[in-house]
Amino acid sequence: MVYGDNHNTTVYHREARVAENTDVLVIGAGTAGNAAARALARAGRRVIVAEPDRVGGTCLWRGCMPKKALYHAAAVVRGSARAEQFGISAGAARIDWPAVLAWKWHAQETYAGDQDGILASLGIERIRASARFVSPDEVVVGDRTVRAEHVVVSTGAVPVTLDVPGSHLAETSDAALRYPTLPASLCIIGGGYIALEFAGIYASFGTKVTVLSRGQELLAPFDRDCVALARTALESLGVMFVTSAAVESLAGAPGDITISYDVGGTRASLKAERVLSAIGRRPAYDGLDLDVAGVALDARGNAILDHSLRTTNPRVYVAGDAAAREQHTPIANIHGRAIAQSILSGQPLAPDVAGTPFTCFTVPELAQTGLTLEAAERDGIDAEVHSATFEYLGAAIISDVRHGLVKIIAEKDTGIVVGAHVAGERASDLIYPLALAVRTRRTLGEVRATAGVHPAFSESVNWAAF
Repeated sequence: MVYGDNHNTTVYHREARVAENTDVLVIGAGTAGNAAARALARAGRRVIVAEPDRVGGTCLWRGCMPKKALYHAAAVVRGSARAEQFGISAGAARIDWPAVLAWKWHAQETYAGDQDGILASLGIERIRASARFVSPDEVVVGDRTVRAEHVVVSTGAVPVTLDVPGSHLAETSDAALRYPTLPASLCIIGGGYIALEFAGIYASFGTKVTVLSRGQELLAPFDRDCVALARTALESLGVMFVTSAAVESLAGAPGDITISYDVGGTRASLKAERVLSAIGRRPAYDGLDLDVAGVALDARGNAILDHSLRTTNPRVYVAGDAAAREQHTPIANIHGRAIAQSILSGQPLAPDVAGTPFTCFTVPELAQTGLTLEAAERDGIDAEVHSATFEYLGAAIISDVRHGLVKIIAEKDTGIVVGAHVAGERASDLIYPLALAVRTRRTLGEVRATAGVHPAFSESVNWAAF
């Protein structure tokens, strides 16, 4: 088969297999892949899903759900430490770590339900095998060869590997979700949302946590005032932060690891029972043979995509974390549905992610939607900030969680809301009405005119608009 233009023609030799035809092959059954497969199947397309692991992907099995289950358990520990101020004598919390892990698994399994059954009910065939391209339109899946009109690569992302001597002593977030025993000490390498989420979780359980961040700033995409509030809260739990820290080596053995690092030319070291490397995630393309498919990669090894997430092979799309854009579950969902619409309509459609909110589940929660003030100014928007703290908020006083902040970024001349940021209790819930305001281009006046429930945390959104 010949694939390419007249100026740069590449010849691919098919493997000697009999291919079966399908409308769409989805490689990877995580959030993005499931969204695309289900939408296409409901529209009557024949869909095959290739997934060697459990259906549900990172979010369900190695990310959002298990981590948030641990986060909730950690919040219970923090709450129990404050019980006496409400007149309740609960005694010191006793952490049964195996029971905590059992709760995590229960939450995952309950949320998952029968993922395979859902696919089957829609007429989607699931092949329990890995996939690799053998031509621009043929993919070997296990012992079968599938020829597809369209292929959706939704293989997710994997942790970036720490590249220093002794890096085998560092574990990834996958391991941090299932430590067999609660570590007495934990060194987290990284300054992003995964690092700060695990810092809050394990510090709440009583682990001595040190965060080594190569960058000077933590959580770079988030509002600086919100990050400062979270850093203060985490430090009150005993978390130690070292920024501008370049890790040079790990030495020792599991349970007794020495981490050597450099800060501005000054070398230092610390010891920890475990080391968590949270320095980023990269698309999981290993074994796909994307070059055989005619899919070009950029200098960083990410698939080159157009506005509709199509690759340089117009048959092949890349979605979700594999697209190397914002790696969040809501974005992956939008990607999958948008690709399905592109395939069904025959027109390349860009995924509409405007206003999509995301949250860092650290202590306290940080959530945001749209632009920061700095980003708005870079885009040439004459913007202003309106904000309110939780200090005099009725719900915050009642629950004694008064460290919180809501910021709204709006155009000065029109009042249109272009961004919002929340730090504090229930930030992940409070961000939703603000995301709706950003997405639908509501104004500050409209937010002011919409009262919040009293006494509830939602009042803070209304207050911030004044």
